[in-house]
Amino acid sequence: MILKELPTADIRKLRHEVLWPHKSSFEDCVIEPDDIESTFHMGAIDDGVVVGTSTFLIDINDKFDTKSQYRLRAMATSPTVRGKQVGRQIIEASIEKLKGMNIDLLWCDARLEATGFYEKLGLQMKGEIYDVPNIGPHKLMYIELK
Repeated sequence: MILKELPTADIRKLRHEVLWPHKSSFEDCVIEPDDIESTFHMGAIDDGVVVGTSTFLIDINDKFDTKSQYRLRAMATSPTVRGKQVGRQIIEASIEKLKGMNIDLLWCDARLEATGFYEKLGLQMKGEIYDVPNIGPHKLMYIELK
């Protein structure tokens, strides 16, 4: 398994398969900040295939006092590697990168069924459950990096 930063084009198929199957094609599986210079996509590659990915971007959430924040979005792990710590490795490597960038806080809108995964990585929940259209219930989660 190789962990490395990937271009947007390399992660869209996995996003479509795992996160957004309701979209018409993998080509539609982009988010506006994907190609901004400060955004990065951490990916896991196994036998030449992208099996895990997450996107990290500057996004200031006013529910937190800190000014140096990144947001985790579009975390996806192929069903073929679930339970093999791929997601954990992606998040841990990305947290180390963010710490090296002197970022104070990482936050995300976590799907309700994924909150246990994020809690095991040290993220905490904040606020109430809310619904994201076409996707389902979510919870705001975060981790202080300093």
